[in-house]
Amino acid sequence: MRRLVACVVLTMAASCERRAPETRRAADSCPFTRADTMALATAARDTMRQLKGRAQRVTEVTPVRGGIAFRTEDTDSSAFHNGGAIAFDCARRITAVWLDGG
Repeated sequence: MRRLVACVVLTMAASCERRAPETRRAADSCPFTRADTMALATAARDTMRQLKGRAQRVTEVTPVRGGIAFRTEDTDSSAFHNGGAIAFDCARRITAVWLDGG
């Protein structure tokens, strides 16, 4: 019985010493300066304006693996999700475009 209790205690102690699960690795980021990011934000806003036919504003900037993504919305506050998202790689090429259905 003592051996059983000792095994249970050791098993519990071993489980307590486990490392926490690895958190999500940070996205590989590009060495963009603030000026680079602002230029890409302008390009994202202008590209989305061309595609949607309405003035856009950048509402979110997100580093993504191997690049950066920008979320846009219509400047008209009464519009419902009339924007989209554009992602650029580290070479400043567009890698993805998402148009909201609004």
